[in-house]
Amino acid sequence: MRGYGKVSSVSRVSLAEQVYQNLVDSIASGDLPAGTELKEQHLAKQMNVSATPVREALRRLASDGLVETVPYHGAVVRTLNQKEIQEAYACREALERLAVREAVHRLNERDIDYLYQLIEEFDAAKGVLEVSEASQKFDEYIYHLSGNETLCKLLGMLKGVISRDRKYSSSSVERQKEIVKEHREIVDALKQREAERAQDAVSEHIRNGRKYIENK
Repeated sequence: MRGYGKVSSVSRVSLAEQVYQNLVDSIASGDLPAGTELKEQHLAKQMNVSATPVREALRRLASDGLVETVPYHGAVVRTLNQKEIQEAYACREALERLAVREAVHRLNERDIDYLYQLIEEFDAAKGVLEVSEASQKFDEYIYHLSGNETLCKLLGMLKGVISRDRKYSSSSVERQKEIVKEHREIVDALKQREAERAQDAVSEHIRNGRKYIENK
């Protein structure tokens, strides 16, 4: 069968996803600073799309904690709240220390190999969303390994803050390289079944992340 060489391929990424990716990149990079009003019609016109994918993207951004709805202003890029960051990171540290403590005696060599693979995927990731999603895969696999459903639900309650801050961290190549080392230290400790060392590595990782976000 003769090919259609001049016909361009069609992107499988939905318009809403493309708009979302565009806005995430712009917020994380600072091109859309905190307090910026995000008007559906203006964004739709600038991106040459209808209002519907913009509306869907804004809903996702609100779920991520990157955008909030302000009376008389609509969707606005959210300001980083230092108190919220400190409280959320304190809870996250306590829960993730528990996760690795419970995971250390449940995981097997296949799990260890997969965690190292996830680190390599994270290291090779490019762009805010790809880096953020790779980081999320690593974290959630450790949550899964804990076998503690209540712990996973509690971490889910922090999803908005954690997801938002992952995306900010993912905009920095330097921070990405630091996270690779921090993740590797966690897995090295898990491999040796050293629960306390793994917990300390988790604390170091989360505290470094908090410092990065607080300095944004």
